[in-house]
This record gives sequence, C-alpha cells and structure tokens, in this order.
Amino acid sequence: MKLLLLCAGFGTRLGAVAQGRPKALLPIAGKPLVEHLVDGLVDTGDIDGIHVVTNALFAGQFEAWAETLRRRGLSVETLNDGATENENRLGAVRDLALCVERHALEGPLLVAAGDNLFDFPLRDLLTDYNERPRTLVVVKREPDREKLRRTGVAELGADGRLVRLHEKPASPPSTYSCPALYLFGPAALSLLPEFLTQASDTDAPGHFIAWLAEHHEVFTHRMNGDRLDIGDPEGYRAAEAWLLSRRRS
Repeated sequence: MKLLLLCAGFGTRLGAVAQGRPKALLPIAGKPLVEHLVDGLVDTGDIDGIHVVTNALFAGQFEAWAETLRRRGLSVETLNDGATENENRLGAVRDLALCVERHALEGPLLVAAGDNLFDFPLRDLLTDYNERPRTLVVVKREPDREKLRRTGVAELGADGRLVRLHEKPASPPSTYSCPALYLFGPAALSLLPEFLTQASDTDAPGHFIAWLAEHHEVFTHRMNGDRLDIGDPEGYRAAEAWLLSRRRS
C-alpha cells in the first residue's frame, strides 16, 4: 500500500511561528510534525512507498527531509506542484490527482494531510481495508458543535456507509467529524478526472469525498482515539503539549 501526504499548503495562519518552514515539518516533541504519522504507519508494515506533494516554495525542505527517511530504508518520492504562493496553489484534490497521474498510482492509496496528529491504532484502519477492500474515510465522534462547524461532518448509513459529507456546515447534521485521512481503492481513484471536470472547488479534499459518496460506494472507519489539526500558533503549542503529556503518562 502506498501513502500519499498532502503537504503543499503555505501555512499562512502560523505567522512567525513557522519561521520560513512548512507546517508539516515544524518540530513537535523532537521530530517533524508529519513524521509522527509516517512512523505510526510504517510501523504497521503495510506501507511500501511514500509520496509527498509539496509546493515550489518548500520543495527543497521536503526533499531534504525525504532524504533522512531514505537513509532509514524507506522509499520516498517528493513532487513539486509548482505553486509559488497561497494565491496560485492547486488545491488538495488537484495535488492528489497530479501525484496519481505522475506516478501511475492505482491503489490502494492511503491519503493524509500533513498537518494532523492522530492518536488511534492506525493498524486497525489498514486491517479494516485488507479484510474487506473498499474506499474508507476515517470518522471521529465530536461532541463540540463549534468544532464540527469548522470541519467536514459525515452522515452515516446503518451499514457504515458514508451517505453525505458536509464541509464546515452551519448546522452539523451529525456528530461525526471527518479528518483528512482516507484510504482509496482503485475504482475511487479512477474517478478523479471526472470529479475535476465537474467541480468548482478542488481545494479541500472533503469536496472530492462528498462528490465520491454520490457516485461510488464509500464506507467509514470509526477511529477510537483522538486527533489534532494544527492550523494556527495556538494549535501548534497545544500539539506540543499533547504529545509531551502522552510521553509522561
């Protein structure tokens, strides 16, 4: 199974905290933010290749980081999407499509945003797919309605199928948030070109998931744990404290 990390954002909300570095490579508890996710997935033994999509501004930094992973024996490819600033970024779904086309990725493909920390058994997600191959999106119970208004919110069917996904809804229809962690089967990836010809918004990956749920079977994997989305300086400091507290417990 391949892993694709979407890391082409410019981290504009982090301001001076970033100090010219991409969000995914900011140090948290002793190593780059995205490396916490990479290490957790590599430890499962199911990931046999990693692809990282970045932009022109940060391509050199990601290539230097990728080289540290290669020295650990990991197979890592970086892809520069050509964007030079926030205003001309491609958007997450076009980055996904670019990497799929450039490297002829057929699936299964695990796709993750590079600015999330997860605290749940990642092996369970991969086992879920391996035992019953199908497109999966991770969902998490979120009781805080204000947080639900700032993320994707999933409506689930009785069989665990994703019925609808709502991006940042004013009135959340459920308590299931949908973090950016998706496992695409080959059939779902083949629909990317069709989505891009129809979509008006290709920035957030949730827009592709919402469309996909209407054109293809999409199921959910309920995570038993927590996650943090690092978007601003407060979130960055909270992530550092969260990981350090876990180490002490």
